[in-house]
Amino acid sequence: MPVARLGGERGLMADALAGPVHAVTFDLDNTLWDLAGVIELAEQRTDEWLSRHYPDVASRHDASTLRQLRSAIAERQPELGHDVTALRREGLRAAGRECGYAGTALEALVEGAFEAFIQGRHEVRLYDETIPLLDWLGCYVPLGAITNGNADVRRLSLSGHFDFTVSAMEIGASKPSHLVFEAAAGRAEVARGSIVHVGDNCECDVVGAAQAGMQAVWIPYAGEDWPEDLHMPEHARVRSLSELTRILAPHLPSQARRRQS
Repeated sequence: MPVARLGGERGLMADALAGPVHAVTFDLDNTLWDLAGVIELAEQRTDEWLSRHYPDVASRHDASTLRQLRSAIAERQPELGHDVTALRREGLRAAGRECGYAGTALEALVEGAFEAFIQGRHEVRLYDETIPLLDWLGCYVPLGAITNGNADVRRLSLSGHFDFTVSAMEIGASKPSHLVFEAAAGRAEVARGSIVHVGDNCECDVVGAAQAGMQAVWIPYAGEDWPEDLHMPEHARVRSLSELTRILAPHLPSQARRRQS
């Protein structure tokens, strides 16, 4: 099957990977679980917590107006663009200030409301294939999680499956920045060309990984098409996590590794 040419001409994706695989990294949202409804649920949890503990704030702000506050803050402080946690906290802080809270009382509001959000944020349902795939892959190569969001595998049942994680908040840059993928390669301790990155976002995951010298695998969320105005680098495309086995198996080490406990 023809592949997309790196020179900019659009073509079809490869049906196989280019070479040996010594590590695999995964995006999280819409790759290992479906994000649909999760943020809305988390924001509902925030609203409920504010209504119980800070009804004066809840009477002035709901999920929509808090989103407007965050947008205004992001415009004034673009350096927060890569840190969704800091941005959400600043939005809550601004809402509290509007109602006269300051000092420790304000920080208690921010911490409590954010904890309500982040608990809801992690009420995700993993795809059926996620755990079996990670169990299998982890026997052969190091696994990493790379995210622009604030999902934390340590708060889920996935923490034991990953050898390392990389977040935009930690690095100070978001995918598709090369800084994120370089950090992942450093933690994997293998050559970038032998790392496969798997994700659902055309630009952040596929273009970002390919430009950083990794092998990219695209899992289109809800069967979406590649945008006409976005350059298509060479990559493999699968319809679900279960199809990864077929394209990864021929390129994995022949012997299982000894995982660190």
